[in-house]
Amino acid sequence: MNVRLRHKLSARTSEVSGAIRLTPAATIVMLAFAVLGAVQQTSAQATEMSGADAAVEFDTTFLRTDSKETVDVSRFARGNPVSEGVYSVDVVLNGIRVARHDVRFVAAAGANGARPCFSRAMLETLGIDFSKIAANGGPQTTVEPARCIDVASAIPDATADFDFEEQKISLSVPQKYLKNAARGYVPPEMWQEGVNAGFVSYNANTYQSFARGVESHQNYLGLNAGVNLGAWHFRHQSSVSQQSQGSHFDNIASYVQHDITALKSQVTLGDGYTTGDVFDSVPFRGAQLATDDRMLPESLRGYAPVVRGTAESNARVTVRQNGQVIYETNVSPGPFEITDLYATGYGGNLDVTITEADGRTKTFSVPYACVAQSLRPGTTRFSVTAGELRTSTLDTKPKFTQFTVQRGLTNLVTAYGGAGVANGYITADFGAALNTTLGAFSADVTAAQTQVPNQGTSRGTSWRIGYSKFIDPTDTNIAVAAYRYSTAGYMNLSDAATVRDLAMRGGDPNSVYRERNRFQVTLNQNFKEHGTVFLNASAQQYWNRSGNDVFYQAGYSNSFKYGTYSISAGRMRGADGSMSNQVMLSTTLPLGHSQHSPLMSTNLSSSGGSTNAQMNLGGSLGESNQYSYNAYGSYGAGNGHSMATAGVSGTYRAPYAQLTGAASTGTGSSQVSAGISGSVVAHSGGMIFSQTVGDTFGIVEAPGAAGANVISAPGVKVNSRGYAVVPYLTPYGVNTVDIDPKGTSTDVEFQSTSEQAVPRLGSVVMIRYKTVNGRAALIRAPQLGDKPLPFGADVIDGSGRNVGVVAQDSRIFARGLDDLGTLRVKWGSDAAAECRIDYRLPKRADSGGGAYTSMQAHCVSDIAPIQTAGTASMSAITK
Repeated sequence: MNVRLRHKLSARTSEVSGAIRLTPAATIVMLAFAVLGAVQQTSAQATEMSGADAAVEFDTTFLRTDSKETVDVSRFARGNPVSEGVYSVDVVLNGIRVARHDVRFVAAAGANGARPCFSRAMLETLGIDFSKIAANGGPQTTVEPARCIDVASAIPDATADFDFEEQKISLSVPQKYLKNAARGYVPPEMWQEGVNAGFVSYNANTYQSFARGVESHQNYLGLNAGVNLGAWHFRHQSSVSQQSQGSHFDNIASYVQHDITALKSQVTLGDGYTTGDVFDSVPFRGAQLATDDRMLPESLRGYAPVVRGTAESNARVTVRQNGQVIYETNVSPGPFEITDLYATGYGGNLDVTITEADGRTKTFSVPYACVAQSLRPGTTRFSVTAGELRTSTLDTKPKFTQFTVQRGLTNLVTAYGGAGVANGYITADFGAALNTTLGAFSADVTAAQTQVPNQGTSRGTSWRIGYSKFIDPTDTNIAVAAYRYSTAGYMNLSDAATVRDLAMRGGDPNSVYRERNRFQVTLNQNFKEHGTVFLNASAQQYWNRSGNDVFYQAGYSNSFKYGTYSISAGRMRGADGSMSNQVMLSTTLPLGHSQHSPLMSTNLSSSGGSTNAQMNLGGSLGESNQYSYNAYGSYGAGNGHSMATAGVSGTYRAPYAQLTGAASTGTGSSQVSAGISGSVVAHSGGMIFSQTVGDTFGIVEAPGAAGANVISAPGVKVNSRGYAVVPYLTPYGVNTVDIDPKGTSTDVEFQSTSEQAVPRLGSVVMIRYKTVNGRAALIRAPQLGDKPLPFGADVIDGSGRNVGVVAQDSRIFARGLDDLGTLRVKWGSDAAAECRIDYRLPKRADSGGGAYTSMQAHCVSDIAPIQTAGTASMSAITK
């Protein structure tokens, strides 16, 4: 097996995010060895061809400071040998991190150091397909699953590269020997269960107002708490509100959740909501098992058709949508399938081009339009729910069971349906979604029977039809849904529960309005540089109520040289139940071109005989935009009255919470409010105050790195105990979390400033960064008589740990030092090729904030005559 073992020099990330700044000594040494590598290029190439065991020869002439002295660089000849044992390493396959494994390193005959031991079972888990290797003339691998395999021998043209410093094994394997995997696929073996932890998120605010001679106070506290034990996640949501009339407590929801990897689903015990794919979504208290699409690779979520074709040679397949290339791959001669296209909204036909090896091209089109029920061929989505309808408006809450299933049969057809049973109620649904050249259609029929106490049985059916289409030539997106209830006896579960509850209490069931038909349309028309038009409209009729409910919103938006503008019209229902039309004209204008330039917006609206004009000025400040502000003024007139109002508001996103404040005053009224929100996280390392966390989040552990910034979470810093909270992580996906050491002590060095996390839904993952803590010093320590130290010599502390190398002018940059100790400088194997530096560092308070300690000393040989080395002089240099 071709395994290259890398030796790396210590580096520190600079204050500029993403750049690397080497320490002064490391910079010089690295440049020197780069020169040596260039001079001995032929030797290096020979080493690359023959493996890491071949020695690299360096020309030491470039390192000599004394013509009579030679420098021993043999320790660099064979890299950095690895001892036998088990190492927890990241496994990178063809440049993509695919797993983290405990890998056993074993001694290899005639080799320098140990080699990683890969079993067939482990390689198959990583995606190696041994049947393809055998089919392509490779060696037959029939060894036991647990036996070590030589990667280079078992897989043609494969290599393994172990990076000891990064604890990473990089495998290079030809694509034709890998299993077919969808883009964005993350093996379940990488999904992290996380650590045991608990958290409480809070949102507290207070509001005081004065209007029409009446003063009022309102206080609110919202809580979202969670506890993770193993793979089980408990969550609780509640709120407390206080007004002049008294206090009120709301127990919003409590549930326990656990994912099921084999079924790609979630189990929920407690409070939740049914899925709305087939039936209307309702709240429940009970148990649910439901598919979670987030457990699929991103390229398999949602609907996209399978592209099938045939290539006559090694061909290139290009897929375009609306003129843009969305997918391209190389295929072998014969039939091919592309199953991992990313879902793109409502679609737009796919134009497929096959370019053969001789330049010939073939093109064809695949219809692509979808409705909410559409699934990819072969994909199944299901849910099973059993429990009690959760609503505070009913005295009698019915128990119910509901089952739904959807199955993608072909590119053209998705079948779906379900059934439900509750106290005095039964329902069933069946339907299909079609993807055609004319657009996507869905149609289903739902039948329901309701037993109304003291009034008999009510039966009915409801037909539902849906349509969507993206029209390529005109760039028009249409989504239409039409509902028609064919009989007055049809009721969904919520309506049936309400009717039965009223009947049992002696009320009038006819007071519950039952829809007769409903029509909805959504349209977006893009005119490119001439703007965009949108329309959302709905109309409803009822069996037991006259009249129609009509709502609409339409508008046009465009941009001009300095900003944007839009005009919209809408119809809405007021608090008193009356309907009114509203027309609004809005503009936005940035006041400058810098990052923190404010944005000015204006709104002019007219509704019900009243006119209102408003102007806002807002923006953000701070290095990570942690401060935001807004100021506004408005004037309204109508119905013989006028009102003017002005106000300001601001938000500060602090590392451990978010603070808000607002105040306004107007004609006969005034208002002031303040709020704070955040989270308190408890784990084995203690408690952490943080910004408000989501359901899935991470904890950064970087010992001694107080003040470091978490780049992927603006405003978040590592606290004094070396912890920080990353408030949001994407479940079942690869999350990269970067650290910027700016603001940390110079006595801390990050061995890695970027780590990855793949959390399961609801988990709290620990993201650990390896740091080296200890004093850092720049030491000039020539030998007695001002004789220079050999360039590139190792510097070792009292525990045998390498803490630096010698650079020009006998200078050493050493990190991880104790306040008092001895360093040994070694440039050979005999006693005459080493010396010692006895040092005492000044107290930290005397070393000057974030500065390195600079120190003058001598390196004294143990076999040389005892001489007075003199007192070390110390000063500070800037970081």
